[in-house]
Amino acid sequence: MTSTSEIKRRFFISLKCGTGGTYLLMKRYPKIDFSNHIIKGVLKNYAYDGQFEGNRSRYIFGLISLSKQQDKIRKAVLHGLATEQEDTWNLTHLFALAKLYAERGDAEMKDAIYSRFLSNPIEGSDWAGASEILELDGLPGMIYIAEKFGKQLEKNPEGWQDDAILIEFQEEYPDIKVYEELEKKARTNKYIRIYLKEIKRVEKYREENIVNSSQNRNLIEDLFRPKYHGLFFRIKKLNTEEILEVAKTLVNETDKFRIERLLYVFNYHPFPLDKRIILKYASQKRSRKDKIADNAIDALRHLKGKSIREFALDKIQNSRNPIDYLQILMSNYKPGDYKLLSKIAIQTKGEQKIEQLAITYTDIYRSNKTKECKQPLEILYGKMNCAIHRKTVIELLMENKVLSNKIRKEIQYDCDVDTRELAGTL
Repeated sequence: MTSTSEIKRRFFISLKCGTGGTYLLMKRYPKIDFSNHIIKGVLKNYAYDGQFEGNRSRYIFGLISLSKQQDKIRKAVLHGLATEQEDTWNLTHLFALAKLYAERGDAEMKDAIYSRFLSNPIEGSDWAGASEILELDGLPGMIYIAEKFGKQLEKNPEGWQDDAILIEFQEEYPDIKVYEELEKKARTNKYIRIYLKEIKRVEKYREENIVNSSQNRNLIEDLFRPKYHGLFFRIKKLNTEEILEVAKTLVNETDKFRIERLLYVFNYHPFPLDKRIILKYASQKRSRKDKIADNAIDALRHLKGKSIREFALDKIQNSRNPIDYLQILMSNYKPGDYKLLSKIAIQTKGEQKIEQLAITYTDIYRSNKTKECKQPLEILYGKMNCAIHRKTVIELLMENKVLSNKIRKEIQYDCDVDTRELAGTL
C-alpha cells in the first residue's frame, strides 16, 4: 500500500513539472490534504522559463477547486500578491491567479490587484498586473493604468514608459480608439497628460535612433566584429554559395578568433567540405579562452560518419560533461542507443541539465523516427518542468505510436494549453 507521504511526494513532483498527474492524484485520493503543496505552486511559478511559458494560473486554480482547504489557499494568494518582491514571473503568476478569483466575483481579490499594481514594483517589471486590469475592466482599467504611470513619472522624471500597454489594449479592444479616449481625459487629468507626453517622447527617440540594416554588408566581415549574435537570422538564411564561401574561408584560416566565428555558422548549416576539418577542431581541448571546440562540437550534429560517431560515444562515456556531446547523435544515431540515452536521463539532475537533455533528445528523435524513443522520452517527461519541450516530447511519442496510457490520461490536465489540446487528437 502506497503511503500518504509517498503520494504527496509524487504530487509535488508532478506539480513542479506541471503535468496532469496532480489532478489525477487529487481525484484518486480525495481524503489527502495537498493544500501545502498547492500553496507552494501558488507562490512560485515552477515553469522553467516563466517569460516564454507564461504563468500557470489556470493549472493551479484547477487544483485549488478540488481542494477542501480553499480559504487557506486563497489567503496565501492574497498574501503572496501583496508581498512578492524577488521574482517577476512569480508576481505575474500571482496577478493571473488573483484575476481568476476576481472574474468569479471576488471583490477583495480585484482590489488586491489594483492595490499591488505599481506599488513597490520589482525593478524592470512595473508593467506587471496591467494585463489583468485591462482584462477585468477594459477602458476604465486603461485610464487607471495611465494615471498611475503619470503619477510615477511625476515623482521620477528619469523614468520612462513606451506604448506597449496601449498597443496591447488596442489589439484586445479594436473598436475603442484608446489614444483619443486618453487625450480626452488628459484635458482635465495632468497625470494622464504626463503619461501621454512620455510615450510620445520615447517613440520619437526610437525613430531617431533606428539602426541601419546590415543586410548589404559582407557577412564574413560582420562575423569578425566584436558583437556578432545579431547575425543569427542572416546566418540561418544563407544560400549554398554563401555557405561554401564561409567553409573555404575556414579551411585557410589560422587566427583562433576568426576560426571560432566561422565555425559558428556551421551550427546552423552542414559543413560542405571535408568533415575531418570539423572533427579536428572538435577534438581539441575545450578552452575558456575561445569556443573553437564548442562550436565544432555543435557543427558535428549535422555531419554523419563512423569516425564522428566513435568520437561522440567516446566523449559521452568518458568526459566530465557527456551531455554536451549527445547532440552529435542527431545525425549518427543507431538502434540500441536508447539504452545510453535512458541511462543518462535517469542520472541527470538539475533544471538546466534536464532542459538541455530535452532539447537534445527531441532533436535526435525528430531526425530519427523510432519506437526506441519511448523509454528516454518518458523518463524526461517525468522530470522536466519546461512545458514547451514537454509538448514536443509528447508529440514525438504520439508520432511513433508509443504514448503510454499514463501520459495519455494526464495530457488533458497539463499546465500547457497547447498540450491539453493534444488530448482531443487521440
